[in-house]
Amino acid sequence: MKILNIKVTNGPNLWSVNKKRLVVMELDIEDLETKPTNEIDGFYQRIKKAIPSLQDHYCSEGVPGGFFNRVERGTWMGHVIEHIAIELQVLAGLEVGFGKARGTGVKGHYNIVFECVDAESGELAAEKAVLIAKNLYPPDQLHVSDNKLR
Repeated sequence: MKILNIKVTNGPNLWSVNKKRLVVMELDIEDLETKPTNEIDGFYQRIKKAIPSLQDHYCSEGVPGGFFNRVERGTWMGHVIEHIAIELQVLAGLEVGFGKARGTGVKGHYNIVFECVDAESGELAAEKAVLIAKNLYPPDQLHVSDNKLR
């Protein structure tokens, strides 16, 4: 996976009429574009064990555990990274919750958008979420870039 760009909004923006400060990260998920989470051996079990507090993420299902349900059925790595970035901030005591992951129209490229309290913590959450996601799948299964995140 490669982070292509990270910026932080500080006012009205394309992504939300209510949330003014958002991280917008463009991410290339590379080979993971063809591997949803349900096709990555053990991914569901590893993410549940690594970050059990993601149980509180309702996701689009609107119920506790909704995010884990999506991971178990199969979702894309951009969506996973969105939730990890939000949860890292919550675990640090920051009050955030909004996020979206949307394709850019280029195969494998996603805009990962999530709320942040300040630019520094938001950018750090983005970078660390990608690093955590990279470490949640077996490296022998997939080829992804080892390049520095920034």
